[in-house]
Amino acid sequence: MARPLVYQITNGVSAQLQADCVALLGGASIMSRQIAEAGEIASSCDALLINIGTPPDDALALYRAAASAAAKNNVPIVIDLVGYGFSKYRTDIADTLLAEFRFSVIKGNEAEIGALGGSGAAPRGVSCDTAVNGAARLVEACAEKYGCTVYSTGETDNISDGRDSFVIDGGSPLLRGTSGIGCALGSVTALYCAGEGPLEAARRALRLFRRASAEAAADAEGPYSFRIKFMDMLAEYGSILLDEVK
Repeated sequence: MARPLVYQITNGVSAQLQADCVALLGGASIMSRQIAEAGEIASSCDALLINIGTPPDDALALYRAAASAAAKNNVPIVIDLVGYGFSKYRTDIADTLLAEFRFSVIKGNEAEIGALGGSGAAPRGVSCDTAVNGAARLVEACAEKYGCTVYSTGETDNISDGRDSFVIDGGSPLLRGTSGIGCALGSVTALYCAGEGPLEAARRALRLFRRASAEAAADAEGPYSFRIKFMDMLAEYGSILLDEVK
């Protein structure tokens, strides 16, 4: 397969990091928030990522245009529910999309998936440490409700497609404290969805990030050197140890 092309509708906070991670793992990215071309791009890419981190004024129309074209062309779609439950505006947008389209993967942190599953947990920022009781059960329930793979990230990651479920742990605490890494995880999930089933793609991405973070932390002198070493380890393990991290 040629370099998979991932159409990333994402936010300006982490766009560069997301594009870099996809490139390091053998993919390519195209990024546009223009409604006029969203459908055309989505219909010809290999995977679509919708990240609601910084939704524009025309967000719903933009996301609909891309998702509709992707769905018509059997392009896998990953939605990253950044900040879901924090504001009515973005939550309503996400709920509308989830009602209209069937996604390959729904991604969020524990609080975001908790809000999606009705646990009552509300995120405080997009990388909050709010613990959600029964995170694994919530993920399974959401997977059954939406008919797709769902995962939540936190101290441990929980993933389910409604039939098979996994808990993934390990890695470094520095991973959670590095801005943009969570968004990049969504990008890599979309990249892997271009070549394999959603559950295995998501599981592979999660385990890869955990493994790369553990190795990076062992040599890092601080948070920012960790960020650089993480990228190096991501490329190394993504290219030569795929069987081990699956």
